[in-house]
Amino acid sequence: MSFKKLVWRLTPAFTHRWLRNVFFALRLIPNVWYDTKRYLVYSGMNKSRQYQGEQAARITMAYHQLEKGLSYAEPRPGFGKEVVLRLLGGVEPFIAQYGFVAPATTALGVLNAYVAFNESVNVDMTALKKRIADLLNNGGSVQNICNEGGAISISRTELETKRAAGFKDFFNSRYSVRNFSGLPIPAQDIVECISIAQKTPSVCNRQAWTVHAYSKKPDMERLLAIQSGSRGFGEQASTVLVVTCDLTRFVDVGERYQAWIDGGMFSMSICLAFHALGYGTCCLNWSKEHRDDIALRKVAVIKPEEQIIMLIAVGTLPDSFKVAYSARRPLQEVLQVH
Repeated sequence: MSFKKLVWRLTPAFTHRWLRNVFFALRLIPNVWYDTKRYLVYSGMNKSRQYQGEQAARITMAYHQLEKGLSYAEPRPGFGKEVVLRLLGGVEPFIAQYGFVAPATTALGVLNAYVAFNESVNVDMTALKKRIADLLNNGGSVQNICNEGGAISISRTELETKRAAGFKDFFNSRYSVRNFSGLPIPAQDIVECISIAQKTPSVCNRQAWTVHAYSKKPDMERLLAIQSGSRGFGEQASTVLVVTCDLTRFVDVGERYQAWIDGGMFSMSICLAFHALGYGTCCLNWSKEHRDDIALRKVAVIKPEEQIIMLIAVGTLPDSFKVAYSARRPLQEVLQVH
């Protein structure tokens, strides 16, 4: 007989729940330490190692900030100067070490788009153009600039055509939208989209997700202020969704990540459902520390057992608008056939 079974037989029934928690904790703690150690050692947060992936991530984060700014309805002339300097500070050593490969080539394309926009509104870009030229003179050429960067213009009519052209075109025509027309979304359309998204697969079909929808401007403003990633466009949204997963539906140590997995898949389904009905969405990440998590729970009235997955801004589309290009990584980096 195992030690666990022996202890179980020798204790009264009223202590069984307490013992279950003890045994659960004894299994959970080493797993939490395992997760924490791996993140400390291998994530880009650990700057003691010069990972190519970490450098690539920081370059991508910086150039995408510029892409997002370029996709706004009215970008501010000269915006993002600190981001440009940070991006150049990442691109220059990356190219020196790895050559003209993605994402550095995409970053150069975004910088060119940034220059073009600012010159169109009479902002002097001489210094930035010189640094780009210096980079290219260091063994590069205009062929080393990726044209799949910056912002592109699309129309609502174009999206309608692509949505009806088959799954590939439907999927590829979904963008993160940061330019809404501000009209309200009928309640029945929100209901329909969430109903469609419920077909998302989940672990053992437990469907742990919940969606909290907010359409009143004061509520939306408070939520978006805590999330803090929608400045410049969040006020145009018609609805803000908070997607959560109920932790009570996960019952073992091995499921400690499952809320994010199931909740993330469900969130993607929500975005596709709204896209199918002709609305725009923008996922607003919830990579936050505990103080922000506590603050959002208080404002949004989220139950303590619900894990916040992300926020999603949803809105009606203008006749034409710009979106971030958001170039994809080379397929050979993504697909490994074994």
